[in-house]
Amino acid sequence: MSTEILKFTHDDGPEHQALFSLVGHFISNPVIPARLGAPITTKPGDIWLVAKEGDKPCGCCVITLHKNGAAKLHGLYVAPYKADNALYLALVHRAAEEVTAAQGKMVRHTTLPEFAGWMTQEGWKPGLVRGKYTTYEKEL
Repeated sequence: MSTEILKFTHDDGPEHQALFSLVGHFISNPVIPARLGAPITTKPGDIWLVAKEGDKPCGCCVITLHKNGAAKLHGLYVAPYKADNALYLALVHRAAEEVTAAQGKMVRHTTLPEFAGWMTQEGWKPGLVRGKYTTYEKEL
């Protein structure tokens, strides 16, 4: 079965119901924020990428675009949440494409050390370390 990545914008329009019916499990499951180190949050204007296999959501992430050209990639979760899950990297790549399309200049993403290997291979630079999490940056 192939994986499809859908794009949504958090707003009050007709996509609002479709987005939250897909990502409700990720937002409300207490295990997921514990793994991510923070809850999955969103605000109007945020871009959501939701991965689906058939009718079942299997991953998501949120992109917050800032006026200064920087973007924050957060709430990135895939099932299973392991470094060898290619969907994680697929969502990161797609997020970088979305930031570039929005004329963003840089993206930041905070993640666990198990994802560090491929992130540095992909040109992400490690930065701030907060507990067991590291923030990576990539110029676009």
